[in-house]
Amino acid sequence: MKNTLAIATLVLALFTTLAPAGTIKIPADKPAASVNIPDSWEPEEDEGGVLAESPDNVATIFLELVADEKEMEAAIESSLEWLVTDHEVKVDAATKEEKDFEDGGRKWSRISWSAESKEWGPAVVGFLFSEVGDGKVLTITYWISKKDSEKSLETLGKIFSSVKSIE
Repeated sequence: MKNTLAIATLVLALFTTLAPAGTIKIPADKPAASVNIPDSWEPEEDEGGVLAESPDNVATIFLELVADEKEMEAAIESSLEWLVTDHEVKVDAATKEEKDFEDGGRKWSRISWSAESKEWGPAVVGFLFSEVGDGKVLTITYWISKKDSEKSLETLGKIFSSVKSIE
């Protein structure tokens, strides 16, 4: 677990160049942030945010804006409930880790846990938060299967490093 999180943090810090990608605005109607997501991840608008998944199904991300801490807590709660209820994921509460870091001049906070799924096996599930202006916070929910995760870590780092505020 700690190795996977250390690798993910390192990737976020080291990889700042972009893979071929499309620029996605979040939300599409009144954008506050943009992010580059590779077309192969097939990003699509979903429930007020953007959902994207690696071509090999190893990593899934959901990006959305929240207006305040209350909405952020609700987003975390509903995402964890969705994983547990709809996808039978077991989240190990004892493995909770929190970290603040900076990537490309942007401040981020991360909360993550180890998780287990019958279908996908061991994984890391978590949330990244970064203020994008006007009191809005970009929230990125992520699921990364531990099996073959190294295949997606570089791309994830590039995606996260590409986040820009829209003024």
